[in-house]
Amino acid sequence: MCFCSEKLLAHSVEDGLLLMFTKNTFAMLKIILILTFTFISACLSSLFAQSPKRGIAYGSHSVADITALKLGVSWWYNWSPEPEAAVNSSYASLGVEFVPMAWGKITNPTAFIATIKPGAKYLLAFNEPNFNDGARLTPQEAVDAWPNIEKIAAAKGLEIVSASPAYNGPDNYGGYQSPIAWHEEFFRLCPMCKVDYIAFHTYDHYAASIIGVTNGLKKFNKPIWVTEFANRVIQTSAQKTSFLKDIVASFENDPDIYRYSWFTGRVPANWTDMIEGQLLSETSGVLKPIGIEYINATYSDKKINIPGKINANKHYRRKGTGLQNTTDGGTGQNVCFINEGDWAEYLINVANASSYNMKFRIASPALSGKFDISVNGIIVKKNETFPATGGWQLYADKVVSGIALPKGEVYLKIIFESNDFNFNYIEATDEAALGMETFGAATPSLELFPNPFSNEATFKIKFATNEKINLKIVDIKGLVCYSSEAFSTNQDIKIGSKLASGVYAVTVSYGNITKTVKIIKQ
Repeated sequence: MCFCSEKLLAHSVEDGLLLMFTKNTFAMLKIILILTFTFISACLSSLFAQSPKRGIAYGSHSVADITALKLGVSWWYNWSPEPEAAVNSSYASLGVEFVPMAWGKITNPTAFIATIKPGAKYLLAFNEPNFNDGARLTPQEAVDAWPNIEKIAAAKGLEIVSASPAYNGPDNYGGYQSPIAWHEEFFRLCPMCKVDYIAFHTYDHYAASIIGVTNGLKKFNKPIWVTEFANRVIQTSAQKTSFLKDIVASFENDPDIYRYSWFTGRVPANWTDMIEGQLLSETSGVLKPIGIEYINATYSDKKINIPGKINANKHYRRKGTGLQNTTDGGTGQNVCFINEGDWAEYLINVANASSYNMKFRIASPALSGKFDISVNGIIVKKNETFPATGGWQLYADKVVSGIALPKGEVYLKIIFESNDFNFNYIEATDEAALGMETFGAATPSLELFPNPFSNEATFKIKFATNEKINLKIVDIKGLVCYSSEAFSTNQDIKIGSKLASGVYAVTVSYGNITKTVKIIKQ
């Protein structure tokens, strides 16, 4: 365990405390300080991890700045299509994602496309279009300019983040004071414009007001990027930090917030309302106390340990869907209002790298359903189907096996490829812990067909002589579901007709031989 005193140390330096020392004492203190900074760095490396949501809006990074921030920040943007000059040649190796932006209307998309670096995933559109010192675009003007945004995104395979209006006073551009009103008009004019995420900026100094406008933007049924947030009032460092921590906690626990970025790293000396909100000190690579708090803020309240149960309502991020009460499985609420293209993402902590079995709890009144499974952004299972169950709260199990998960922090995403079904939970089990052979592991001496099966399977042990068999079927929790000594080798044995859907281990013993094989009942 590390006991780090970054905040105390940062305050001491910042407040300019001067102490009188003898020459020998000062030399000793210098050594202690060097060791302390080394110790702090080690603590930070072991305690901090990057939130996939957390970013910074800043355009003057040094390599040292990004190195300091990456302990808790996973992405940044600088209002331009490429990283700033000081980090342009090395940022890809620093472990913080850069997101390009089309700040205003693009007249030469071909030239813009050429500036976007390999590895980009998203494109941010039009900065503060309802501000006179912003992109200066009404919703109609933005719609007129949108084909070039789509052209750029298509050329680079990027998802599109909407324009980012903010609340403004009477001195606005186009008559739009509200970001909600600006977006409403944009989508009224162009409901088919390709927009994957909704963005806005906020500088309100009340946490409740920021949460309120965030909730107002959920009406568009798209994940939200808060691409600038801070408050523009003169406050003490403690007040700014308290505000930041409240907002970050809200954003991290709100599944509709896809990403957020604090404004900013450094500001000019005459920006008195923002001086205490700078994450970085004047020294390259050194965080101010509020910066330490920002990278240190927890993001793992919703982390779920695997093997274990993943309640569907504990998603870390989502697109679309809703929640409703249920009595099934003790979850309290299931995910509902599912439409094709919606998804739910879960932050999980995997105990061991292994192949996992996942049992999905699904209900559908009339239609068959379908979903994909993604692990850390890679589709690992495609078009997993299940039949209708006969009711919104009549749940059945859909079993998917052979899902490879790495050890540690993993992002598991369920991508819904059909409409009108409910999703309640997943039970994830390490297949290796069951002592099972590889899926469908029949051998010349062991026949098993079909597998998976929907009603029953046929099991047969081929042996030189007829021997009594001890047969046992165990579920993924280790409970014995069936056992018998009534069968023999060389006999067709029907198994599974009374089993519920799920994954089981079938163990047979005869003579001095024991075999175990996995079966899956759909």
